[in-house]
Amino acid sequence: MEKHRKKFILTFAASGTVILAVLVFLSSANVRKTIPKTESFASDANPVDPEKHEQIDIVSPDGKYTLTLKNVKNTNGFTQTFFTSSEKDKTPHQIFEYTSNPDAAILIPFNTFSPDNKYIFLKFGNSEKPEYLVLRTDGQNIKGDQKTVEPVSSFAEKYPDFVITEATGWGGNNLIVVNTDDKEGNIGPSWWFDLSNFSFMKLSNRFN
Repeated sequence: MEKHRKKFILTFAASGTVILAVLVFLSSANVRKTIPKTESFASDANPVDPEKHEQIDIVSPDGKYTLTLKNVKNTNGFTQTFFTSSEKDKTPHQIFEYTSNPDAAILIPFNTFSPDNKYIFLKFGNSEKPEYLVLRTDGQNIKGDQKTVEPVSSFAEKYPDFVITEATGWGGNNLIVVNTDDKEGNIGPSWWFDLSNFSFMKLSNRFN
């Protein structure tokens, strides 16, 4: 009787250990499923063509801000006026105006807003080389008395061995990801353009 009792206890303990291991595994798997996958903020900058629209509205990913572009055509091209409005303040505020010809229109990438909605970046269309502008959504000067900063020319002065080929999007609240080639046309590294101090940082990974 005692022998059977010990055998039963051992069998029960072994079964409990197996069940506990299964529960731990399932719990661990569930935790892994709930951990969000870390991905770059960088994404394809597919521009909305302002030449085909009199007004364009782009809403930030969180739905809290709207960037509005109004195009008024004239004999030499058109005037592009940019406005921002927010969930809290519905009144549009003009933040930038640009008079362009059809070959130098400003385009709005779909990922124009920084993650915290503090900045937007814009792209010049039909340009021989990529050109971008970055500005604040509140209309305040972004650097000294400047409303905008243009990263491509600044990069060319500091790093003449590389050429910016595109700005792919955001790597953080104040970090724009740019891709480069070297002077020979070979694929170069990605960089961060840091809006906190307007500097560039070379990255170990290439963001395409």
